[in-house]
Amino acid sequence: LPTSTVTVTPNNPVFTGETVNLKCEIKSDHRNWRYEWYKGIDSVMLQTSDHYTVNKNTLTIRGATESDQGQYWCKGQRNERPKSSQSSSKVSLTVT
Repeated sequence: LPTSTVTVTPNNPVFTGETVNLKCEIKSDHRNWRYEWYKGIDSVMLQTSDHYTVNKNTLTIRGATESDQGQYWCKGQRNERPKSSQSSSKVSLTVT
């Protein structure tokens, strides 16, 4: 399966109130990926809200708070084969 990686801007640590962008890059020639974002030990799938927005392959956290601290990772899904990518390695976000 294709591999995926997450990059975070700005670099850790981020400060409360900042906007954070996490970008998911899937190493693949295939197109039409839908990006899923997960957080924490219990692998909660993040839903779009006022706080989290997903635009193509980027998850934006607006007004970071200490509760946003934790591990994030992404995964791609498609309708055709390959139907998914591997989960990316986990990225730790520190909010101070």
